[in-house]
Amino acid sequence: MQWRNTSENYGVVAKSFHWVIALLVIGLLGVGLYLESLDPSPLMFKVSFWHKSFGITVLALVVLRVLWRFTNTHPHSLPSHARWEKTLAKITHGLLYLALFVMPLSGWIMSSAKRFSVNVFGWFTLPDLVGESEQIGSIARSLHGYAAYTLIALIGLHFAGAIKHHVIDKDSTLRRMLPMVAVVLGLMIAPASAADAPIWVLQKDQSTIVVEGTQMGAPFKGGFKTFDGTIHFDAANLAASKADMTIDLASFDSASKDRDGSVQGAEWFDSKTYPQAKFVTDKFEAGAEAGSYVAHGTLTIRDKAVPVQVPFTLVIDDAGLATADGSITINRLDYGVGAGQWSNPKDVGTDVKVTIHIVAQKQ
Repeated sequence: MQWRNTSENYGVVAKSFHWVIALLVIGLLGVGLYLESLDPSPLMFKVSFWHKSFGITVLALVVLRVLWRFTNTHPHSLPSHARWEKTLAKITHGLLYLALFVMPLSGWIMSSAKRFSVNVFGWFTLPDLVGESEQIGSIARSLHGYAAYTLIALIGLHFAGAIKHHVIDKDSTLRRMLPMVAVVLGLMIAPASAADAPIWVLQKDQSTIVVEGTQMGAPFKGGFKTFDGTIHFDAANLAASKADMTIDLASFDSASKDRDGSVQGAEWFDSKTYPQAKFVTDKFEAGAEAGSYVAHGTLTIRDKAVPVQVPFTLVIDDAGLATADGSITINRLDYGVGAGQWSNPKDVGTDVKVTIHIVAQKQ
């Protein structure tokens, strides 16, 4: 079980914070709207008691989540995310955190100003943050309401973004956070599960990704030293098979310092802005010959995501070691790599052959 985050995925702790806070906040928003319809009565005071108790719980969880966020690795954005999506995500998350602090704090201040001290689940009573004041109570009540409606809007935007990435972009944004509740949701919004397909662990020291192209008419060959991914594959159950591969663009090596340095620049990989390339499969299908397959998926380089088909052969030995070999030729201009002054194929060939040799051990 992965407790801490990695650069690729969220750990159990981060997922737990996310979903527990989300469920509590959604419930509290509904209860808060219900409270507005109640006149003073024993029922109103009971509902208010539970509303305040869970509201303080959310405040405590948000504090812990922020501390965990700043003392732990944070998964990077996917290469397929556009710059405007990254900016909007940062703004939305920032406003969500702000609203999650403002809402319970304003409720606590409002209760203090009205001389209704906050008792948490009958366990202890919190100190009043302010003295009795009708004016402060009114301001806090307004802030509480504004924060509630802001949260409703932000949750809607957050949900729409997650569904957009999952359904339209078909990337792993939602899946990175979803597995914690996949069973609870019955996989209703997750793609076809690869739970029944065996997991294959990439043997990095035996695997290679080789790139071949031409420069001023002369051939050159290079490759990426660093890449990783998750692979689920079952030849008898291709519908449950999937792969999600990530390539570190800064690890490109063609044995030429000049070439290797220049391709990291803004006109080529722009690896400072887009540090990784990504290949995510949509489906696998069997080829015409035994042991041959085709991986259908999306290759993302820089901010360009292009559908591709990668034919490959697969051999699995008795020890459960799989070797996959395949190749594909892509047009670098489709990905905005070496565009502009470098787009002339006489200077640098536009067709680039990518050859993969993947060795993986069945888990």
